[in-house]
Amino acid sequence: MAAMFPTIKIEVLAGGGIRLGIRVQKLKCRLAAFCLLLAGLLPLGAVAQVTGPLLPYAAPPSAPQVLPAPGEQPAYAGQTVIDRARPEFDPVGLRLGDFFWFPRGELDESYNSNIFATNTGATYDLITGLQPSFDLLSIFPRNALNLHGSSLVQIYADHPGQNTQDGIVNADGRLDVTAGSSFYGNAQVAHQHISYGSPNSPGNIAQPVTYWDYIARAGYAQGGRRFSYQVDVGVEAAQYNAAQLVGGGVSPQSSQDTTISDAAVRGSYEIVPDYLGFVRVGGSLYNYWHTVPGTPPNSGGMRPNSKVYRIDGGLQILPRHIFYGEAYVGYLVQNFDLSSLGSTSAADYGGRLVWNLTPLTTLTFTGLRAFQTGTPSTGTMAIPGSAGNGYLSSIVTATADHELLRNLLVNVNAYFENDSFQGISRTDNVFNVGAGLKYLVNRNLFLGGSYNYYQRSSSLAGASYTQNILMLRLGTQF
Repeated sequence: MAAMFPTIKIEVLAGGGIRLGIRVQKLKCRLAAFCLLLAGLLPLGAVAQVTGPLLPYAAPPSAPQVLPAPGEQPAYAGQTVIDRARPEFDPVGLRLGDFFWFPRGELDESYNSNIFATNTGATYDLITGLQPSFDLLSIFPRNALNLHGSSLVQIYADHPGQNTQDGIVNADGRLDVTAGSSFYGNAQVAHQHISYGSPNSPGNIAQPVTYWDYIARAGYAQGGRRFSYQVDVGVEAAQYNAAQLVGGGVSPQSSQDTTISDAAVRGSYEIVPDYLGFVRVGGSLYNYWHTVPGTPPNSGGMRPNSKVYRIDGGLQILPRHIFYGEAYVGYLVQNFDLSSLGSTSAADYGGRLVWNLTPLTTLTFTGLRAFQTGTPSTGTMAIPGSAGNGYLSSIVTATADHELLRNLLVNVNAYFENDSFQGISRTDNVFNVGAGLKYLVNRNLFLGGSYNYYQRSSSLAGASYTQNILMLRLGTQF
């Protein structure tokens, strides 16, 4: 999936027993699959960016399980309409010692009205998507070790040169120290592509740019007290492959190869029960492995290395209420090592809030500001880089999920993004609205579909475009 999106660690204490713990983890996987149903084929420009993986989101706090009354289904604090238990439709998995394996397979058929994301002469196509995936989840009484994998092959009916093959493998784990503290970590390897229309997609290419992305993270969290804290570090490396050009030849993309190292510390204080004030300080180092040839400050090229700092303060509401999540405000700045490239600073704000409006309806709101990598420019002239220009993105999303029937889930969503580019006179606004549904036929078969309208409006001539995407899905799970 998108490199921009941060790795989020979700931890739920199985106070109700091992079986309940399995079900909660399994439902989280189902939630992830449902999100892919609604957004997996969106050509969002931010999907194929490299950004600091550590953002001011805390891992959702864990809470004791709520034991159900006789005859009721298990529930837990913060449960939404999407991740609630549906025993008659949930896959049972295959037990392998102290692990449960949950395989899935999905077949998608989608229509894209503008596959090349152009503002004139739009080209449409039908795209077949094959998406196998699996989750291998541990059921240890203490600690955790999980493995996840997925692949997405997209086959174009009329333009086979645009076929893509993406894949991702992720391992995560937790080592419990006490009832309220633990070490955690994850490692990930992914092969992805940059969608047409993304600000980081170069022009005159015959096929989408592909790249390898590697992530490793580790941290320690101490909770369950009036004062709690979390410390984590991580590194992400992206290696871009050469792109085929229209008319023949290739365009090297190695100048975009990047390593991002980051660290952060977060401290929280429980002001009143279930309400925590927090302060978070973090920093990232962006290191480009190769120079950008033929660019200022001299013809020998440069490396647009930079440092990013952010400090945020906010309020977190624990998921023991119908309304929970966190919101924060703060300040972030990016300083380039080369003084000629200047610096960018801005207010920081965002968060994630979940509102279980009714037992059948959940509303989710998210916000995020982040620097996206790219080839910097100076003055008002863009440097023709391998993968576009760096920019500051501000993103707001709103999602509504509703259980129309026990086995029929519907969704509507809206997405807005503002991109402010560095070193050039360019500002983009991205707007997306969509709707989707998922029908659970039985515990091994589900159907789905979605429609999305996507629009990018840019002050740069020729960079604006619109897309209509209609997708149908057939899926199986065990």
